[in-house]
Amino acid sequence: MPLGSERAIVNSMEPTQPKREDPDWVKMVAQAHIHYRVPGMDQVPKRANVTFESSDGEPRQFDFYGPISEKAVHSTPCVILIHGGPVPPNLLTTPKDWGLFQSFGRLLGASGLSAIMFNHRFFGLDRMGEAMTDVQDLLGYVSAHGEALNINPDRLCLWAFSGGGVFLSPFLREAPNAIRCVVAYYAALHARTPEFSAAIQISENTGRIPALLIARAGLDLALLNEGIDNFVQHALKKNACIDVLNHATGQHGFEGRDNN
Repeated sequence: MPLGSERAIVNSMEPTQPKREDPDWVKMVAQAHIHYRVPGMDQVPKRANVTFESSDGEPRQFDFYGPISEKAVHSTPCVILIHGGPVPPNLLTTPKDWGLFQSFGRLLGASGLSAIMFNHRFFGLDRMGEAMTDVQDLLGYVSAHGEALNINPDRLCLWAFSGGGVFLSPFLREAPNAIRCVVAYYAALHARTPEFSAAIQISENTGRIPALLIARAGLDLALLNEGIDNFVQHALKKNACIDVLNHATGQHGFEGRDNN
């Protein structure tokens, strides 16, 4: 056997990692920024790649955006941004590094709030449970490290986008006191699996419901908007405090696509 053949055989038996690459739609959102601007967005302090340990022992990371100096106060409220999916597991540019979410973090910081953007493992419908665990682990970290982050862990907002709406479900069935409000932008708020259906979960809520802001894109997929409409009806039956915004000419992801 020629020299090195043994190693070649071993290498051929080892699993190969898929090449990291961004599909066209990821390239678009990675380069996009929200059209809405407020003064001071370019001054927002950012702490990148803050590490926290997940319940499975694997390290995870988030980016933290603080309020600009003139609006900084001790223990600020914090918004946790939850990206959609499913997303490919081999992305070259992961969601927390997309320009769209970076500009959301800066918008919130310039508005006097703190913001957290992180990657969760919504790589397929079969990975929703893992992604939900990631969201819950992050909330656990935030609750335990509020002082170090200079945030008020009892004044949190969950802001979900697109497919990330499914991860709002447990917090609408039994809302922790720390979750003061929930925002959903063109989000998947109804699913066949009750555990991941915000509409079903809020209908079974028997306690406090956080204030809700639901934004709907009029030109979005009919199935997605029907799920939003279904959720709104369930929320109204529960007499929730809810604002619904319909962007009649908006597309999915309108804040970075439709400058109107």
